[in-house]
Amino acid sequence: MLRIAFSLLGLAAFVIGGMIFAIGPDATGKVFAAVLRVVLPGTPQLAGLVGADVDSEMRFYAVLWMAYGGLALWVVRDLPKRMNLLRLMLGIFWLGGLGRVISYFAVGAPHPLFLVLMWIEITLPFVLIALSYKSAKAPLD
Repeated sequence: MLRIAFSLLGLAAFVIGGMIFAIGPDATGKVFAAVLRVVLPGTPQLAGLVGADVDSEMRFYAVLWMAYGGLALWVVRDLPKRMNLLRLMLGIFWLGGLGRVISYFAVGAPHPLFLVLMWIEITLPFVLIALSYKSAKAPLD
C-alpha cells in the first residue's frame, strides 16, 4: 500500500510539474479546476495564475516538483533501504502544505482547488508515515 501510494504521489508530482513547465500554471490550474468542478459542481473558475511574474516563478518551481516526483519514484524502487528518505520527503511535502495553511491565514482563502491540495498535503504525509512504520515491521514484497 505504501509503495503504491508513494508511487502515485511521485507520478502526480512529475506529471503536474511537467504540465506547469510545458503549458504554464494558468492552463494547468484550469485543467485541474475543471476536474474539481465535475466532482464539486459550482466550483468557481480558476483565475489569478496569469502574468509574467507568476508564470516565471511557477515554471521555475515546476522543475523542482518534477525532481521531487522523480526522486519519489526512485525511492520506491528499493523502499526498505530508502525508508528514511521517504519519510524525509513526506516531511518536506507536509511543510509545503503548512505553507498553504500560513498563506490561508495571512491573506485569505484561495480557490477551492488549492484548499483541496492543502488538505491532501497536511493529512497524506501522516498517513503514509504511519504506513512506513507499519511496513518497516513487515517484510516488503
